[in-house]
Amino acid sequence: MNELDGFTKICKVTDIPERKGIRFEIDEHDLAVFKIEGEVFVISNVCPHNHTAQMFNGHLVGYSISCPIHGWKFDLRTGKTLNNNSNIKTYETKILDNYLYVRIPKKFFNW
Repeated sequence: MNELDGFTKICKVTDIPERKGIRFEIDEHDLAVFKIEGEVFVISNVCPHNHTAQMFNGHLVGYSISCPIHGWKFDLRTGKTLNNNSNIKTYETKILDNYLYVRIPKKFFNW
């Protein structure tokens, strides 16, 4: 079994700006990608509060991201909320040969 089975190549790690989010849409998954001190994080780009796809434009402080629409804060490392009960989805990542790979869950139903 290949170590990258189930992972999708997203981009070169060197193309991800430090402390600035970028957006990718992969198989109906809207992703926000961040790099902080060389470490890469991928979360859902859709805030669980208002369902707007703007998390990549959020305000970073340390390892937290604030939704630019209503300010809900999440820890990029865990997806845990910092001020309410709604966590944000995080995605498993791998870096190989300077490329970022993300595990994209397969959808079984498309209703």
